Amino acid sequence: MEETFNYAHSSLRNVVERSIGVLKMKWRMLKEIPAYAPDKQSEIIQAACALHNFIRNSGIRDRHFCCCDRDENYVPDEASEDQPDTEEVPDEPDSMNEFRDTLALALFNRN
Repeated sequence: MEETFNYAHSSLRNVVERSIGVLKMKWRMLKEIPAYAPDKQSEIIQAACALHNFIRNSGIRDRHFCCCDRDENYVPDEASEDQPDTEEVPDEPDSMNEFRDTLALALFNRN
């Protein structure tokens, strides 16, 4: 059950990291968003995602996205440089442990 959860969690994390890396590659401003208020930073990220979706849905050929289309595991080099090799994980509250265990059981029972 734990292995099933870890696999699903790892797969999802890879997709998220890849997506963020692609956005940072395409819109360099996202690498270091200026010191705007958090709500403004959120709007900038949403605008970048909307532009990304517009380009993809329009069928516009884009050299940055072509790398991802050719290789579903492609992660831009700069994105991986931003990630630490190890990550300190704080103690989780019991409610998160219970939620994780419930999710793991549901994933395990689905397979």
